[in-house]
Amino acid sequence: MNVPEVIRRAVEIGKLDGRITFDELNKLCDGAMLDPKDIERILNALTGAGIWIEGD
Repeated sequence: MNVPEVIRRAVEIGKLDGRITFDELNKLCDGAMLDPKDIERILNALTGAGIWIEGD
């Protein structure tokens, strides 16, 4: 899955209750090896949308 799609789906999940878990993010990435810049883009998009990232 490409990074914009991961961001879109992660924001959808996170908007349900204001949070997303690392496990949910890992499932969205489908085992792909992401570049550190891509991870930063995902995390910035989530925090910018007011979504907390929680441990499992």
